[in-house]
Amino acid sequence: MSCCLLALLLGTFLFGAQTIHQWPSTRVQPVGSPLSLNCTVKGTSNPNLYWYRQEAGGSLQLLFYSVGADQIDPREFQNFEASRPQDGQFTLSSKKLQLSNSGFYLCAWSLTLSWVGQTSVQKPHPLPRPHHPLQKPSLRD
Repeated sequence: MSCCLLALLLGTFLFGAQTIHQWPSTRVQPVGSPLSLNCTVKGTSNPNLYWYRQEAGGSLQLLFYSVGADQIDPREFQNFEASRPQDGQFTLSSKKLQLSNSGFYLCAWSLTLSWVGQTSVQKPHPLPRPHHPLQKPSLRD
């Protein structure tokens, strides 16, 4: 039986009073099975949230990003979907895993610096579409 290994960043990480928790920490799932990965950020309000994937030997690839509850770009990518029902909660899911989904999955967050009323003063720059992997920096002599 074919299966894919999804290796995830372990545990809870602290940044001052903020924490990010991603679970489950490691999953081995059969091809064709469903999957749900969860990420929670506490100690901050309205963080920008991101899901990345790194294939074996590859670079990080942005899958989804979100600037607020129910604001996700894109909503679907390949056979994955993302949801953000609450401010600090971001879920990545698939109804039917494929072998090509194997990899290391990472949830990350960043802050919007300030607010005026209910409008963000710092607007995030558009991020590259998920089908373009992030580029490694080049070293020049």
